[in-house]
Order: sequence, then C-alpha cells, then structure tokens
Amino acid sequence: MTPAHALDAARRAAGFLTPDEVAALAPDVLVLDPASVLVGRSVVIEPGVVVYPGAVLESRGTGTVVVRAGARLGPGPVTVLAKGSRVEIGRAELGPGPVTVVAVGAASSGSGSADVEIGADARLSGGCFVEGPATIGAGAQVIGTVSIRDVVLGAGADRHDPDPDRRGAVVKGTGRIHGVRLGAGDVVVGRATVSGVERQRAHHPDAPRFTGT
Repeated sequence: MTPAHALDAARRAAGFLTPDEVAALAPDVLVLDPASVLVGRSVVIEPGVVVYPGAVLESRGTGTVVVRAGARLGPGPVTVLAKGSRVEIGRAELGPGPVTVVAVGAASSGSGSADVEIGADARLSGGCFVEGPATIGAGAQVIGTVSIRDVVLGAGADRHDPDPDRRGAVVKGTGRIHGVRLGAGDVVVGRATVSGVERQRAHHPDAPRFTGT
C-alpha cells in the first residue's frame, strides 16, 4: 500500500473524506488546502463556503454539522464537532485565530439539547470556545480567548452598523461565561471578574444614535 493509499484508508476509517474527495468539493466549496482539511462524511457544506487550511468538521454518531452558503471558516484553525447534537453555521465568519465549536449530546442527567446555532453575519474569532447549548444570533460576536456555554446572544445588525444599540450581542475577553442571555446592543466582557451585562454604547459613547429602530 502506498503512503497516499494508507492516508486515504486512515481517513475513511475515521469517518472523513479523502484529500481527493475534499478537493472534489470545488468549485462549489472553496477549500484552500484540501490536504490539511478534515471533513466528516455526513457533514453538509453548501456552495459558496470558504474553508481555510487546518479546518476540522466532524460529526459522530447521530451528530450533524451543516455549514450554510457564504460562511467563511478561517483563517486560523477552526474545529467543529457534533456528537449526538447539531451544529448549524449560517453565513458567518469563524476566524481569524483559533475557533472551536463543540456540541455533545445531552448528558444522562437529562439536561436537554446541546445544539449550537450560529446566525448570518455572526463573527467568532481570537481563540474562542463555544460549547452547546448555544444560540449565537445574526450579527452577534464572540471575540477573544473566552469560553461560552448555555448562552443566547440576541440577533441584530452586524458589527459594521454605526449604531451599537442595533448590533447583535457581544461576548468578548477571557475566561468562562456561562448561562447569559443577551439582547441586541448588549455586551459581556470576560476578565478576572466577568462584567455584568453592559450596553455596547458604553464602549462607544460617541457613536451615532438612530431613533425609531
């Protein structure tokens, strides 16, 4: 068996596409380095997705991973794992920097769904770790070496909107942030002591304000 055939056999045994099969996703899916990307056989990637080197998309057991059209995975290593639960990534940006998304099936204690949903125009970057259950609404952001679980980040406009009151919710900083429920324009900052819920406007006091929205 040649080294290439051995690599193909190893990937198949682990439930992944071979490098040639990953390359064959083009031109619909833009995989920039098929040899360094691992894609599970049951993973669904819609046309128009961009996948940077080092990405790992894996589903185990009854887990499912769906990446919607227009999503960008990278630059920087992006790891998505679903085991017994579902991860759905909308037209979002995961990267730059390491990003890890994990949805592991509900514990035997009956804690409920561990699904992760990431909406359109959301942004995850800078070393963040997302563990289900988690709903990251359209336009929401998770920035920095922060670990989140059991969160709902409300949808809003994307980060380019000039009015911070209209933007999707933001979690940023460092450390663990669990159990928060944020609306549009809200932010929580993780540090030595996690901040309470603040308004993004407090960090952008000179930003314009639009009424009636």
